[in-house]
Amino acid sequence: MKKNSSKKLTPSLAQIIHSGEEYFSCLTNLIDNAQHEILFHVYIFDLDETGNIILDHLIKAVKRGVSVSILTDAFGSSGIDKEMIENLRTEGIFIKQFEPLFKGFILQLGRRLHHKVIVIDEQFSLVGGINISNRYRGNKDEIAWLDYAILLEGVICLQLSSVCRKIEMKKNIPEKKYTPEYILQKDEARVKVLARVRQNDWLRRKNQIRYSYRHAIRSSKKNIVLAAAYFMPGITLRRAIKSATRRGVEIKIILSEKADVPFAKGATEYLYGWMLRNKIRLYEYRPSVVHAKVMVVDEEWLTIGSYNINYLSDFSSIEMNIDIESKELARNFQKKIEEIISRDCHEVTLNEYANTSYLHLFSSWFSYQVVRINFSLLFFFQSKNKQNRII
Repeated sequence: MKKNSSKKLTPSLAQIIHSGEEYFSCLTNLIDNAQHEILFHVYIFDLDETGNIILDHLIKAVKRGVSVSILTDAFGSSGIDKEMIENLRTEGIFIKQFEPLFKGFILQLGRRLHHKVIVIDEQFSLVGGINISNRYRGNKDEIAWLDYAILLEGVICLQLSSVCRKIEMKKNIPEKKYTPEYILQKDEARVKVLARVRQNDWLRRKNQIRYSYRHAIRSSKKNIVLAAAYFMPGITLRRAIKSATRRGVEIKIILSEKADVPFAKGATEYLYGWMLRNKIRLYEYRPSVVHAKVMVVDEEWLTIGSYNINYLSDFSSIEMNIDIESKELARNFQKKIEEIISRDCHEVTLNEYANTSYLHLFSSWFSYQVVRINFSLLFFFQSKNKQNRII
């Protein structure tokens, strides 16, 4: 794939982390080893068993002198009420919620904090699509939702820290009195890569992640493997995908068989015919819900983060992805995704889709229209409330 040099690529160490115990063990290990500062941004922070475990680790970090700052989305983390915020502040945690649903009498349905980022001592970071909830950790009764994050070590964490501070407007964050050291020591799990931070924030005129997807698809030569939640690409991206298949690029897309948002699932199914007619190989993941947002191109480039391929991520939510150039990491990750396809997925064929009932086709068309209307309304509110900032 042709490299895009519009932003500097930073040498880093990286490791792909799977949702479930793998992610939450990594997260708690990072928190427990923090020495100076933890910046934690997340869309959903549920106060369930998983959420309380993470809070316990964060409180212990505060007690040993670590500065902890948490920013959650007011809508996604609505279970965190004012009383809980005050309790956590009493424990020494700096916590705020992004964009309350109401400011005075104004309903704020637009801009939401959707990225999932944790930065430890400006030296280690986790960036991905995984929220803090039992759904992403799983248990004996439920398999964790399929999702990924990337563990990063190196100077790129300074940039991630800067992004988090800018969103928080630097309020309530104590001045740093330490200098992180960056010694990249390769171990068995982490791979040396070139990485860069990519953001989407329509209000601040950032649409870098959409550009990364479009550029990567247009530059692809051999194959693309993509796992997507709430998949509803716009016209420009659909044109890029169609053009890639006409060039002979093999495209495989993993979507969810199970629906956590029925209308979103229906809207995606409306596009099945278009995908299959354009020779895209389409797979439905069966064990649990697909919440992943990843793409591997030509076994040498990948992107991973919180960005969903739809208008909401393009024009409303604050998103963050990490673009990676590394043949080793991309090949290993693609191999794992291919294993998931062969083991846990059902391939949807054009013949199978041709036998879809008219009622189901109408239902998916109706869902697609509803979702489009909702996106339009959100974009309208986003435009009306353009002056809104962090509380």
